[in-house]
Amino acid sequence: MKHLLAVLCCSVLTLAAEADPVDDALTGKAGDGTLTDSVASLNEHLAAHPNDDRARFALGLLRIVKTGEDSAQWMYKYGAGMPTRNAGGFVFPMLNAIPGNPDPARIAYEDVDTFFETWMQDLREADEILGQIKDGNVKLEIDLARLRLDLNGNGVASDNEMAGVAFSILFNGGRPRGEDVPSFVVAADRADVEWLRAYCHVFLAIGEMHLAHDQRELFERVGHVVFPNIETPHAYLRGRSVFDPTMTGLDVTDLIALVHLIHFPVDEPERMAAAREHWLRAIGHSRIMWTHALVETDNDREWLPNPNQDAAMRNFKMTDERIKLWHDLLADTEAALNGKKLVRFWRGDGTKGINLKRVFEEPQTVDLILWIQGSAAGDYLEEGELTRDFLWRDFEDAFGHRPFRYIFYVN
Repeated sequence: MKHLLAVLCCSVLTLAAEADPVDDALTGKAGDGTLTDSVASLNEHLAAHPNDDRARFALGLLRIVKTGEDSAQWMYKYGAGMPTRNAGGFVFPMLNAIPGNPDPARIAYEDVDTFFETWMQDLREADEILGQIKDGNVKLEIDLARLRLDLNGNGVASDNEMAGVAFSILFNGGRPRGEDVPSFVVAADRADVEWLRAYCHVFLAIGEMHLAHDQRELFERVGHVVFPNIETPHAYLRGRSVFDPTMTGLDVTDLIALVHLIHFPVDEPERMAAAREHWLRAIGHSRIMWTHALVETDNDREWLPNPNQDAAMRNFKMTDERIKLWHDLLADTEAALNGKKLVRFWRGDGTKGINLKRVFEEPQTVDLILWIQGSAAGDYLEEGELTRDFLWRDFEDAFGHRPFRYIFYVN
């Protein structure tokens, strides 16, 4: 009997020693399988093993994924998309991955700004975690399709809330059953650390640009299109739609009003300057990303492949020409953000361009119609060296008819 107990104890200890907390966190085996439990388990592991860069990579990645989960939970809480769910799902397919809330909370304009501030703080912390990685050979195998999410905030990460279901809705227009979700395994490496950090700063730039402007008028007059229980002085607009030819609950007059109301005064100008810095930092991380990617000699389910590697994503290929064009885009964008080159103005005689640095450092009220028309650019027009002509045409020639797919993929 004593011998049997000793064998059992040794077996338990062996299994415990072989358990991989990183794999457990990435496969939903930590705690109850939620991202919250996975993040908590990795934090606990890193407290005991502060030099484990693989765990740090996993933690940074999951913290970024969790900002998406938190966004979905926030949208569920307030019933985002429910008043015009059919139309909203057509324009933003990811809304279809979020279940409808039968009892949405009441939302005020301030709740939107609070969401952005919390979201941005989480992104800053994720970027800080990734910035502590020192191992140039760090690698993380992860099945992106089977990451478990809790989209409605009920504390359960179900099969129907796996990331692969949301991907299928977004790209294939259908909702597969959990067991039918195919695996999508990526061997993320040091280049992908920089890819993630670049995207943190892209999102932070977008957040700063949002918070820099007062969008209350748009929210209170048209917000009922997105949120069913909105705090607004215009509650009398709810209900029957008069001009709804698509029968989706979306009144055409609300769309017209939405475009008309993209007239945002600047109330926190310092945030526009901060947004410019985030765009520049994103460019910097993108360059470092390629520095790592181009010296890789393996070929292991690459998220971002160099010309000699195969991508984990089907039909995705990076050639020397495409990488050169990407660096050209980075160089021109950086020069424009620093005011060293001007963005060519689309009207006039073609001799003047827009000083993009001044757009961020001397922000004015954003008026969509006047920017399209051109007069809103007047105070930023200068003569000087312009950004490269026909860069977009060259992008389409090199990347085919879906250049935005590559821009999103490469960042």
